[in-house]
Amino acid sequence: MDDNKNETAIQHDGWDEYQSKKIYQNRGKIGIFRSLGFGVFSFFSISMQGLVGAWLLFFYTTFCGLSAGQGATIFLVGRVADGLASLFMGNISDNIYKYRLGRKFGRRHIFILAAAPSVLFAITLWVAGMSYWYYMITYVITTILMSVLQIPWETLPNEMTKDYNERTELSTTRMVISGLGNMLAQFIPAQLFKVFPQTSPLPYLIMQVMFSVVTFFLILITYNTTWEHFVTKAEAKKLDEEAALENNGKKSSFKAELKNYFSTFKIKSFRTHMGIYLSSYFGTILFSTVFVYYIVFAVGKTTSTSGFLQSLSIVSVPVTILAGYLVTKISPRSMYVFGYSLIIISCLDWAFIAFNKPANVMVWLVIGMLFYEVGLYILYFLPWNVFPFIPDVDTLVTGKNRSGLFASVMVFINQISQGLASVVAGYLLDFAHFRQSTSGAVTQPASAVHMIIFIVSGGVGIMMLIAIYFALHFHLSKKTFGILADELTRLQHGGKMSDVKPETKKVCETLTGVKYDSITFWKKNGE
Repeated sequence: MDDNKNETAIQHDGWDEYQSKKIYQNRGKIGIFRSLGFGVFSFFSISMQGLVGAWLLFFYTTFCGLSAGQGATIFLVGRVADGLASLFMGNISDNIYKYRLGRKFGRRHIFILAAAPSVLFAITLWVAGMSYWYYMITYVITTILMSVLQIPWETLPNEMTKDYNERTELSTTRMVISGLGNMLAQFIPAQLFKVFPQTSPLPYLIMQVMFSVVTFFLILITYNTTWEHFVTKAEAKKLDEEAALENNGKKSSFKAELKNYFSTFKIKSFRTHMGIYLSSYFGTILFSTVFVYYIVFAVGKTTSTSGFLQSLSIVSVPVTILAGYLVTKISPRSMYVFGYSLIIISCLDWAFIAFNKPANVMVWLVIGMLFYEVGLYILYFLPWNVFPFIPDVDTLVTGKNRSGLFASVMVFINQISQGLASVVAGYLLDFAHFRQSTSGAVTQPASAVHMIIFIVSGGVGIMMLIAIYFALHFHLSKKTFGILADELTRLQHGGKMSDVKPETKKVCETLTGVKYDSITFWKKNGE
């Protein structure tokens, strides 16, 4: 009898019947184990791109016969294609609930599930002796898969909880795991390079196989331990009505979608956030692209030494845990400035080592790398810790949850920036007459060595100074977000805009960059 009542209560219409699925169920307070389940997905990007950033251009120029410019061009084309795909991915993920498949598997989780087999494709990148077009095609496919399948996962903290500390725990755990993965992406190749001769391309292929297979299973853990918001029929109807109102009753067009993407930059916190993110990440791509060249050609050490030094990223574990604690106590702005200053100190160290050749060079290299890695993981931690709060700043202005859209725009611009950084590094090396090979490293002219030194010291240092400039103008913190979040909750429960407190109004305007009285969405609240 009870079973019949339950059966009639659920409408098998391809909508209500899926609301009880596990991926839609909030499973309580988010603690360390839940955060670990969310965070292990970060191995996806490490497997698809972490190894690429440190080793692929070197692999292209020493085992594939490509010039640095050709390799950099591959990176740029891949990043542009990836960026264009990413630009639309957030919107696709946000709206796939309109289709039965999206409701059944989740508008976020369907793409997380697709990531598991996709990670195996990255193995094709590391086959030596193929043609330029082979490397172009495999890189483009790999990098597109990496970003478009990661974007829906980026939105999960925004959907799993509204609590600042719980979101911080998710982001902190994610970055700890990412740091461990990046350390392994350097440490494991360093050990393989000791086993295989420097003229063998095999260790590069072996390391990718290892990472891809492990990541396949880690992605399944994320799928089974996280949840997302279920869009009910009532919510879907409301969203359709609002979309029609925005487009004067017409269906959304390409022009309207582009306008939607550009509208994200109306939010001041997002504009400043992107300035910090892009300039700092541009610098890290310059560094990761050229550092192995610096060790081999400017310092005269082996690729194994480069792997060992970059495996010092193990410091990311305590650094990220500490950063996760500090970001709840002090402003992200102060942490940004501190982290970028450490990287600038490391840049000075690289120049000192290259031009002075100190006797205890390994000590200086380790010191420089420790400064760099501590600064780097503050750099990695903060943007993705801050990001989940920015869609809420936008919600105050628009009344919508556009987290997928913001993730798409962020990834799109980042991919273009990183592609340009790789091209800048590659063509600067070509301009300095860097010599490519198919059988391992060859002697380089002085012009190429000097260019390598300039990139890892001057180029990276300049980008960090730009990042500090933007960081000094960033005002989102636990305190200011709390004020904005309380105001948003008040308005969502029917509060009048005219009842806003002066201090709250000022904070909202500082974070949004929009005059509070010009916001139209909440004027419906009985003014």
